[in-house]
Amino acid sequence: MTIYVADWQMTSDLTDEAAHRVADGWELEWRLSWLPHRLVSRGQALAGMELAEIFSGNHFRRDMILAARAIVSAEELGVSVEDAMSVLLGRRRL
Repeated sequence: MTIYVADWQMTSDLTDEAAHRVADGWELEWRLSWLPHRLVSRGQALAGMELAEIFSGNHFRRDMILAARAIVSAEELGVSVEDAMSVLLGRRRL
């Protein structure tokens, strides 16, 4: 699991989800591909990318460490784990 972080985007080697910076100098300046209706901070964008990687496969179902990471990342992003999982698993099937 690798998240590539650059000045203006975040991508992953496990998922097609991404985060893009949409402003410069604002606290809420990032947009996640799977959560496009809200702007988030850099830390929240990274948490959203971690969630996208966690739910990119089925390994999270049997890995307690990944489950704990999902909870922490969801809290950082301000969403429930269930909502994040539902959205990301739904997008994975597209």
